[in-house]
Amino acid sequence: MKVYKSVTQKHTPNSDLMELMNTFTKMVNHSIRIGLKEGTYNIKRLSGICYHELRDYDILSSYKLCAISQAAGILSNRRQSIRRGRKVRIPIVKNPFITNYGVKANGCLLTIPYKSRNPINILLNEHTQKILSDHSLTVRSFSLTAASISLCISKEAEAIQCSKTVGTDRNLRNVTCGNEQEVTFYRTNKLLSIKENTVHARAGFHRNDRRKKTRFWKERQRRMAGRTRQHIHRISKDIVENAVKSKSMIVLENLKGIRKMYRKGNCQGRKYRRLNGWPFYELERQIEYKARWEGLPVEYADPRRTSKQCPRCGKILQEDTQHRRKMLCGNCGLFMDRDIVATMNIAYKGVCKLSPRFRDSRVGIGDAQSGTFEPAMSEPRAPTIRIVDMSKGSIGD
Repeated sequence: MKVYKSVTQKHTPNSDLMELMNTFTKMVNHSIRIGLKEGTYNIKRLSGICYHELRDYDILSSYKLCAISQAAGILSNRRQSIRRGRKVRIPIVKNPFITNYGVKANGCLLTIPYKSRNPINILLNEHTQKILSDHSLTVRSFSLTAASISLCISKEAEAIQCSKTVGTDRNLRNVTCGNEQEVTFYRTNKLLSIKENTVHARAGFHRNDRRKKTRFWKERQRRMAGRTRQHIHRISKDIVENAVKSKSMIVLENLKGIRKMYRKGNCQGRKYRRLNGWPFYELERQIEYKARWEGLPVEYADPRRTSKQCPRCGKILQEDTQHRRKMLCGNCGLFMDRDIVATMNIAYKGVCKLSPRFRDSRVGIGDAQSGTFEPAMSEPRAPTIRIVDMSKGSIGD
């Protein structure tokens, strides 16, 4: 199967690139105005109307088609916002950018078509050169802004035939990944401290200047997003590497719509509303594209009762009064951390998606087509626990 990924690096554009980006931005805005006037957002109809209108721009034809495609995407998003009842404005692109196909990587240089027989060369950094040195990769397109350039690359990945599953439970202070054999705790307390430090830094700005204040807030927000993304990158990379080594399918919880649970007016207080800043989707996004790049399947399971149902007998667990994170089963006597319980249950729910005929003694008798299982009464050994703190690089058992 063909998989895609992007590689981004910083750069400083020259005068020719700035001229090219400004021209491309003007064509996108021109196409948007035509689409609003004609009342269309379909790319095929918009191309037939706009292509001849853009003949006055001194630029290659491929850039005109890409500008029309960008305008069609913007108009389509505007139409969806109107259907959802949101207030919309007339869309306009302010920051110069450009996107196109036909880019070539020649060693340390990236060749971008500019004019007839007059391309523009951009120097690639060592990281990008190292990635593009793999001859199995193909550079498909590029996106260029005033600060960075992003390359879309693709390759043919061979699908991994998985023999077992690993569940991933995402929480505010940790990420738990594993199955009945081994469970790994990834501490995410660093993400909370990054968010708290950013909030304190923004609250400490008292200068009465709106422009300076807005610029300072954007810089703090950008720094927080970058540090959060880098911390999650180390966690997702380790999860995918371990799954590839064990040939295990990754199973995630389907948390779509979880933001609606913590809104102002739900009588929950700020303690629960801070979960709206929980970057659960960023971890999901990184795991999904990294696993797809390695040919590893990723599936989603229903999150209901994953931390309350006993993975051994299927009964509802009770919370221990002395240990708040421990769960006790009154039927089989299981006493285990609720995050480990959730991880094991998520891994069991992914068994039916791994193979309809797959059976496991830990799962017992069930209907693989509907995904309902009745765990067998057995005495499984306790899984091996690994505690990983990516902020310090320490691993413990």
